[in-house]
Amino acid sequence: MRINSTRQRLLTTSMMASVAVTAAMALPAVAVVLSPSAAVAQDLVQGAISGRVTNQAQQPIGGASVTLRSVGQGFTRSLEAGADGEFRAVALPQGRYEATISAPGYNTLTEVVMVGGSGTTSLTFTLGASGATSVDEIVVVGVRRAVSEFDATTTGLTVNVEELSRNIPVARDANAIALLAPGVVASDTAFGNLPTIGGASAGENTYFVNGLNITKFRDFTGSSIVPFEFYQTLETKTGGYSSEFGRGTGGVLNGTTKSGTNEWQFGLTTYWEPDAFREDIPNTYQSLNEYDESESTDVIFDFGGPIIRDRLFVFGLYNWRETETFNGSANGTGSGTRVNDPFFGGKVDFLITDNHRLEFTYFKDEQERTTTTTQFDTVTGNLVSTEGDAVFRFGGENWITRYTGIWTDWLTTSVAYGVNRYDEQNSSPGDGCALITSTLPTDPRRGCWLIGQPQLNEDERTVFRADVDIYANFLGAHHFRIGYDSETLESYQALDYSGAGYSYCRPGGITSTIACTGEVTGGLWYRYQNHDALGPTRVRIRAYDNDGGWTSTQNAYYIQDSWQVTDQLTLNLGIRNESFENENIAGVPFVDLSDQWAPRLGATYDVFGDGSGKLFGFYGRYYLPVAVNTNQRLAGSEFFIQDTWTLNRAGGPNDANADGIHDTTEEPILGSFVSGGNFADGTVRPISTQVDEEIDPMYVEEFILGYEQRIGDLTFAIKGTYRELGTAIDDVAIDAAVLAYCADEGITGCSSVWTGFHQYVLTNPGEDMVVTLSAADLAATSLGAGATDRRVTLTAADLNYPSPERTYKAVELSVERDFDGVFGGRFSYTWSRNEGNYEGALKSDNGQTDPGLSQDFDQPGLMEGANGFLPNHREHSFKFFGNWTPMPNLNIGANVLIQSPRKFGCIGVHPTDVFASFYGASSWFCGGVATPRGSQFESTWLKNVDLTVSYDLGEVLNVPGDSLVVRADIFNVFNLRSQTDYNEFGEIDVGNYPGPGAADPDYRRVTGYQAPRSVRFSLAYRF
Repeated sequence: MRINSTRQRLLTTSMMASVAVTAAMALPAVAVVLSPSAAVAQDLVQGAISGRVTNQAQQPIGGASVTLRSVGQGFTRSLEAGADGEFRAVALPQGRYEATISAPGYNTLTEVVMVGGSGTTSLTFTLGASGATSVDEIVVVGVRRAVSEFDATTTGLTVNVEELSRNIPVARDANAIALLAPGVVASDTAFGNLPTIGGASAGENTYFVNGLNITKFRDFTGSSIVPFEFYQTLETKTGGYSSEFGRGTGGVLNGTTKSGTNEWQFGLTTYWEPDAFREDIPNTYQSLNEYDESESTDVIFDFGGPIIRDRLFVFGLYNWRETETFNGSANGTGSGTRVNDPFFGGKVDFLITDNHRLEFTYFKDEQERTTTTTQFDTVTGNLVSTEGDAVFRFGGENWITRYTGIWTDWLTTSVAYGVNRYDEQNSSPGDGCALITSTLPTDPRRGCWLIGQPQLNEDERTVFRADVDIYANFLGAHHFRIGYDSETLESYQALDYSGAGYSYCRPGGITSTIACTGEVTGGLWYRYQNHDALGPTRVRIRAYDNDGGWTSTQNAYYIQDSWQVTDQLTLNLGIRNESFENENIAGVPFVDLSDQWAPRLGATYDVFGDGSGKLFGFYGRYYLPVAVNTNQRLAGSEFFIQDTWTLNRAGGPNDANADGIHDTTEEPILGSFVSGGNFADGTVRPISTQVDEEIDPMYVEEFILGYEQRIGDLTFAIKGTYRELGTAIDDVAIDAAVLAYCADEGITGCSSVWTGFHQYVLTNPGEDMVVTLSAADLAATSLGAGATDRRVTLTAADLNYPSPERTYKAVELSVERDFDGVFGGRFSYTWSRNEGNYEGALKSDNGQTDPGLSQDFDQPGLMEGANGFLPNHREHSFKFFGNWTPMPNLNIGANVLIQSPRKFGCIGVHPTDVFASFYGASSWFCGGVATPRGSQFESTWLKNVDLTVSYDLGEVLNVPGDSLVVRADIFNVFNLRSQTDYNEFGEIDVGNYPGPGAADPDYRRVTGYQAPRSVRFSLAYRF
C-alpha cells in the first residue's frame, strides 16, 4: 500500500512539474472518451508506441529491454532501446498493452498503456535503481500522450465510438459523429444532411473502413452504411491531412472496426424509438406534418473471442432492424415506408507470428425499402385509397483483407486488397405508365406517381494498396511512408422515365405537322398554367433512356516524411501524385488526368519542450476525381428529348373526363406542335467534341495556422483555416462561342445548329478551351457536305463564363477537458465565411446530384448574381458535448448545437438571356430584377439540446455478466422549432422566354424545420 501511495504522490509531483504528464492517457484505468482535438493518423487502421527509457537523473538507459504484450490478443513484441534510450513499436492493433521494461541495475517496471486505432502513443519510462527504497527511487511514468508522426497538423476529431456513444446522445451513424467536429456543417436535406467540411459541398468527402474506401463513387453522396456498433474508432479529418489520403476536396471519415480478443465477450442491445414519444413539426404549404409517423426498432447481437488463443480471433455483429414511417403532403398524397432488412459483418484477425498479421473484414449492408403511395383525407387523416408500392433496394457486400509484416525495427510493410459494392434499384408496378404533373395546384395528379424514373445502378470498386514504412536517422530522425494505391471503378446503369408503355409519335420538325420521324417510348408530361397573354395551355413531353456500363481507374503514389529536426521542431513533408481516367461507354478514355501533384507540407514546434504547447502550420492541395455519373451522362448513349405542344382545348372522342386535357388512357390530347428540344440523341459522341483537350483537374488549396496549449486537464486551441477553390470541372454550353467563331471565320448558317443547347463540353469554366466542331454539324452550315472536323480554340471571353469561386475562412476556438471519471467534455466555437459562385460537386439550390455536370455553368446567364454566401455558410457555430457521472453507474450526457442562419436569394426566370431563360426558374433574378445568392433573406438560428440518461442495473439486480444498462436519449429536449429550409424559388416557369416568370406565391415560405423532440430507449446487456 505504501508503494502505491508513494507512486501516486510522485506522479502528482511529476504532473505539477510537467504539464505533459497529464495528457489524455495518463491513467490507463480512467475511461478516456474524447481524443485530442487534432485528429491523428499514424496509419489507416493501426497505431504505434514511441518510448524513451531513462534513469531518475533523466539520463538515457541504453540497451534496456522492452516487452509489449497485447492484453486482448496475447501477442508480444520484444524490443531493445538504443544508446539514446529510445525505442519504437509500430503497426500495433488498437487496444491495451502491458509494457515491461527492465535493465541491469534497475528495478523492472510493468505498466498498462493504451494504443488508439491511429496515432502514436508517446511514453517516457523512468527506472529506479535496483533495491531502492527511498521515495526518490520509486518508478514513475513520465509522459503519456497521443501524438501523430504524420498528421500533427491535422484538424478534426477522433473518438472511440463505443465510449462516445455510451456517454452522449448522438444518432447512430458516422455522419452524426463527423458533425461533432468543429466547423462541420450539415448539408441540405436534399442530400440527407451529410456533413460539409472546409466549405466544400457534401459530395467531396471520402469514407474509409479498415482501409477500404466505401465512398459512393457514382455521385459522391455519402458512403456505404456501417452500423454504429461495428465501429471501434472514427476519425474525422477536417483539414491538414497527409499525402496518404486523397480523392476528396472536403474531409475524410476514417473508421476502424472492433476485433476479437482472448476473452469471449457477447453483447445484446436493443433500441426503440416509438412514434408515441415523437412530436410533430408544424405543417408547411407542402406537407401535412401533423400526420407524420416514425417508429424504429433495432436488435443487435455481437460476439468476439479466440478461435485459437493468442493467434486467431473473430468478431461478429448482426443487426436486425425495422423502421416504419409515414409522410403526408398538402395535396393528400401520403407515402409510408418500411425497412426490415438485417445488417451483418465480421472481422477475423490471424497472427501468423507476433510480427506478421492477416486481417479480413466483411460486411453486408443491403436493404430493401418499400414505399406505399396513398391518398388520405387532409382533414381527418383517414386513408382514402392506396396507389401501390415502390421498392428501393440499395447496398451490397464489402470486404477487405490486409497483411502487415514487421521485418526489422526500421522496416514495416503492408498490403491490402478489397471490394466495395453499392447497388441501387428503384422499381414499381406502375413503371409502364407516365408520371403527369401540373403547375396548377388544383389539378389532380394523373398517370402513375409511384416512381417516375425507374433505375438500376450497380457499382463496384476494387481496391489495391501497398505501403512501406522506413525509419532512419540522418540530420535528425525520419519516418518515411511510401505508398501506392489503385482503385478500379465499374458501374452499370439502366435509367428511364416511367411510361415505357406509352408510344409517342414525334413530328419531323417545329411545325404543326404530325408526320412522324420515329417513335419513342417513355415520357414525363408537365402542364403549364394557361395565361391569356401566352395563348393556349401547353404541355411538355419528355422521353429519356440511358443504359450501359462504364469503367474508371484511379491510381496514386505518395511519400511522406515526418522529420524530427530538433527535439522541438518537426517537419511533415509529403507529396501525392494522382491520376484519374474515366472511360466512355465504348471503353475509350474521355478524361485522362495524370500527374496531379498534391504537396502536403506541415511544421510543428514544441514551444516549451515538454509537449504542453504546440504551434503548427500547414499547406496542402487536394484533388477531386471525376464522378462516374459524368461517364454515364456525358460519355454514354444518353437519349433525352423534350417537346412542347398546345393542348386540344376542344376535347376529343376519347375525352371521357371532358376537360380537354387527358383522354381515357391518361394521354394528353395534343394540339399544335410548338417546339422540340434535343438534349441528347442516343449516340456515342466523339470525345473530342465533348471534352476540352486541355482540361485540368478540380483542386482546392488549404492553409492552416494553429496553436494548442495544455494546462492541467484542459486543452485550449485556436486555429485559422483558409481554403480556396483552384479550378473546377463542369459542363458548359458552347453555342454562343461557336456563333462568335463562325462570324469571325465567315461561316454562315451556324445558328441553325448551335441554337443555344446543342453542344455541351466538359471543361474548366472561366478558361479557354480546345474542342472539336464535328463535320456532321458543320455540314449543315455554309461549308456544306465537304466540311471536315475542326479543332478550335474558344476563348474565355467568347464563352463568357466566370471563373468558379469558392473560399472558406474560419477561426476555431476550442477547449477540451479529459474525462476524469466524473466529468469530461468539449466546447468549440467556429467563426466562418463560405462564399463564392460555385458550391461544388453537389448543388443545394435545386438538390442536384450531378457532380461535374451541374446546372451552374450551363449558360452564362445562370451565373449572373451567383456570387454570394454559399448554401453551407454558417457564420457562427457553437458546439458542446460531454458527460457527467454524479454517482457510480449513473451517466448523464449532453450534446448542444447553436448555429447561425443559412442565407437565401431569389431564383427565377432570366429576364434578358433567352438561353438561360429556357432553364426556367434557375437564375438569380426575380421580377426582372437581380436577386443575388444569399442576399434576400435568411433562416432562423438553429438551437438544439440533446440529453441522455443511463444507469447500469447489473450490480443492483445482481445480474451475471459485465453490465446491464438501461438508457433514454431525448433529442431536441425543448422541442425547439428552428426553421431550417425555405422555398428559394420566387418565380414559376410559365413558358415565357425570356422571363420574367409568374410570381411564386410560396416564395420564402418554410419547407423544413429541425427534427422534433423524440425519445430513443435502449437496453444493453454485456456478458
